[in-house]
Amino acid sequence: MPAEGPIGNRLPDDDALSGEVSVLVLDILDRNPSGFELQGLSSPSMYLVRARIDDDKINSPGVNVETNSGSIGPLSEIRFKDLTGQSSSSIIDAVLDLINSDPDRHLGFYNRANNLSLKYHAFQLLPGIGNSKAMQMVKERGGSGWSEFGQIDKSCGIDSAKLLAERYVGEMQNPSESPSLLDLLVRSGI
Repeated sequence: MPAEGPIGNRLPDDDALSGEVSVLVLDILDRNPSGFELQGLSSPSMYLVRARIDDDKINSPGVNVETNSGSIGPLSEIRFKDLTGQSSSSIIDAVLDLINSDPDRHLGFYNRANNLSLKYHAFQLLPGIGNSKAMQMVKERGGSGWSEFGQIDKSCGIDSAKLLAERYVGEMQNPSESPSLLDLLVRSGI
């Protein structure tokens, strides 16, 4: 069972991180005298992680490293506020890359989102989406939903994958945000 953080939010345990198959390197830090360490975004669950680098071929951000390759040490979760400037500046694009590499998992949010209360729709969890835009999106979605992000973008006039990426990053910055789309869509295993 994952441990509770200082605000009661769940932190991944060793088992959760052991299920990660790769890490997208966001930055590399010199840990003199003991070598180098990466800051990255794990896949598939999008945890912010760090790991010792055991392979000198990993020498620049943007590389995707398999966790079982022997190129990196064990993963440890890090907080958003502990990211370097380089990592912070590239996190939205990294999350967007992961969304686009597995669009069906994330597209489900747009197809299943419904009212959270009488006055608040799940679409309003996304940055910049208010009540009237959420209702327009529901109307555009209709009964059949969307099969790709491009359809949402065209019919609703938004950048749907980027809005979802911004929400995920917002949850990484403030883990107490609720409901957590990261937990519901990415880390739940659905």
